[in-house]
Amino acid sequence: MPYYLYEGGKAVGPFEPSELVLRSGFHRDTLVFPAGATTQDAWRPAASFPDVARALDPDSSGIFLTAAPARVAAPAPPSPSAAAPPAASPEEAGPALAAPGDKLILVVDDDETVRSFLEMSASLQGFRVLTAVDGLDAGVQLEAQTPDLIITDLMMPGQGGYEFLRSLQGSSNGRIPVFIVTGSALDDSTIKMIRAEANVVEFVSKPIKMAKFVSALHKTLKTAPR
Repeated sequence: MPYYLYEGGKAVGPFEPSELVLRSGFHRDTLVFPAGATTQDAWRPAASFPDVARALDPDSSGIFLTAAPARVAAPAPPSPSAAAPPAASPEEAGPALAAPGDKLILVVDDDETVRSFLEMSASLQGFRVLTAVDGLDAGVQLEAQTPDLIITDLMMPGQGGYEFLRSLQGSSNGRIPVFIVTGSALDDSTIKMIRAEANVVEFVSKPIKMAKFVSALHKTLKTAPR
């Protein structure tokens, strides 16, 4: 079955499951819309559809027990006195998007230029932003407030990105989604190891492309772009 994705404030596609899993940033919690569905409730996490779940993990049974079951409304029976209304398009049935101002982002980077750029890019979209210079500083920020997203560099003095990720996993903040920002050329084994962390959802390479970065923010936080 083909599915639509919600990107940049609109539905794109449809794509077959084998095509979806090849798209940058696509993961089990990405919202998808089955082609032919008619209601907003049809937007569900990708892993709740067995054929997409199998494409994400060919060795699995195709069902993630933690994912909510797909709910696709059945079409209304035809009325004998009137023609059935046209099916809603994916755009018309788009998922309800949050306001950026409702979301808090924590930016962790020891490079003031990069940190300021990330803060500015997110703030211009309406997000609330906290900043920290390393993992230890970020830990202090996390004690005061819980962000909806963490953006962290890998190579930092004090507590670096790897150690910071590990500290998150051992705390109540282990489910906060994380963007990894790096200017280093990482080998495949290192990338695979980092992606194995359950909360790592995106890699952002330096130099940072603002449009792509902003799009990833809205996609992950399910917010309406300005």
